[in-house]
Amino acid sequence: MMPVRRQLLAEPVAPSTDPAAQPGLLAAGLCLWATLVAAWVATAIFERLPHVEDEVAFLFQARTFAAGTLVAPAPALPEFFSIPFVIVRDGEWFGKYPPGYPLALALGVLAGQPWLVNPIAAGLAVALVYRLGRRIYDSVTGLLAALLLATSPFLLIQAGSFLSHVVCLVWTLLFLVGFEAARRRGSPALGLAAGAALGMLLLSRPLTAVGISAPFALWAGIESLRYPVRLRVYGPMAGAALAFSGLLLGYNWLTTGHPLRFAYELWWSFDRVGFGPGAGPGGGHTLQGGWINTRFNLKELETYLFGWPFRLSLVPAILAVLVALARAVVAAARAEAGEEWPALGEAIAWDLALGGLALGLIAVHLAYWTSGQMYGPRYYFEATGGLALLAARGLRQADGWFGWAARRALGDSRFGRVLSAGLPVVLLVLLIGYGLFWTAPRWFVSYRGWYGITADGLRAVEAARLDNAVVFVRAQYWTDYAPFFAQNSPLLDGRVVYALDLGDARNRLLAEQYPGRAFYAWRDGALVPLDPGAIR
Repeated sequence: MMPVRRQLLAEPVAPSTDPAAQPGLLAAGLCLWATLVAAWVATAIFERLPHVEDEVAFLFQARTFAAGTLVAPAPALPEFFSIPFVIVRDGEWFGKYPPGYPLALALGVLAGQPWLVNPIAAGLAVALVYRLGRRIYDSVTGLLAALLLATSPFLLIQAGSFLSHVVCLVWTLLFLVGFEAARRRGSPALGLAAGAALGMLLLSRPLTAVGISAPFALWAGIESLRYPVRLRVYGPMAGAALAFSGLLLGYNWLTTGHPLRFAYELWWSFDRVGFGPGAGPGGGHTLQGGWINTRFNLKELETYLFGWPFRLSLVPAILAVLVALARAVVAAARAEAGEEWPALGEAIAWDLALGGLALGLIAVHLAYWTSGQMYGPRYYFEATGGLALLAARGLRQADGWFGWAARRALGDSRFGRVLSAGLPVVLLVLLIGYGLFWTAPRWFVSYRGWYGITADGLRAVEAARLDNAVVFVRAQYWTDYAPFFAQNSPLLDGRVVYALDLGDARNRLLAEQYPGRAFYAWRDGALVPLDPGAIR
């Protein structure tokens, strides 16, 4: 019988080669499930509307790009269209965020359904996790990882929103799939494609791209030193990523006047990465503040990654990384001593790389002043694909241990075989069921009408079937105006233009910009026609 210490460090199970299992069809079903549930969240919880400042700015940028321009001309009277994180500077009007995600969202704008972009991206992310898991581990592990991701409350709530993280998860997974394929095939073209995917992540969330890429840059660097021929793969990969960084610098130059200055700082001068005065509000960001943010986000991740009770969501992934580290340490020690030990292989290398991806993402956000918590610990979201793969590895490792222990205790009896095969499946079903039917519904409902934003007023105005009109919206706070502003064309030339109600005297100034239009006011929950003579 295999010694205990070798059993604990063994590969979880042999890869499945049963063609009757048809894991690809099951994975396709999981992709469809994730898309449909995320679309339900977008509709039933968020009413297909942006609910936070970031989402409003993203949608504005997407509408700008869909109109065929990188920045919109500033309104003649910008005070009528003021909304957080949308900036007027030197006659130009633009959101404060990098352009990568808004470019993807613009495809939804052009199709007339921008709210569908993230649900579709969620399904694609599940497919990519299965694809990557099948390649670096085996089809069963890939399918289990896809199941975990598709049933993750964290994925489903983010995919119902207009935030950038689900699309950025797709860029991350495309980079990982490309990295694996380029290494395996020695293909410069695939290396270029992987670098382009990383470049799109950089063009969307630069700090996230740094954290994600760090362990793979280390991997590529070590391999290139040992095997210089690998540079034919990693060179194009790095070149593509650098080309996209050049695009980001160019966009910064266009919007802020300096390639190294991000538009974040135009809204809040302290909104930058780092520590000390000038980085973060007040006296500046500190390492202690970063640690507090990290602890808060990790607790949230433990709860909502899979929604399991007792904050168990991270346990299988941590287990997989610990086993991989132990195998690496023991293998190195035995190799040093000249003793025989099984080769680690690609799977363990990927365990360590995916663990490094998650740690890299956590580490870089220590240097950012806010926790960013919104619909979960979103700054860590792009690690969810890697965590799902590691969790699948950890679960299969635990299943292997349990089967081994059951055989030792009960022998090769029928009861022992049933127990070792059935109990882990039952426990996993209970955990997933708890996340889906207990954690997720209660969490999702807490975001309905978030920030007080609902579609009620917008539906009432749209029911009036206005045409060639301007609607002045009375707003006590930006959230009252947000659902209306989100419908505007950045060129302010739509069938209906929604503007802030600044009082009759000032409203006349805007009315002069729209001769021939009808004018209305949305006040106190009612649409009120305005006398053209009075408003002029």
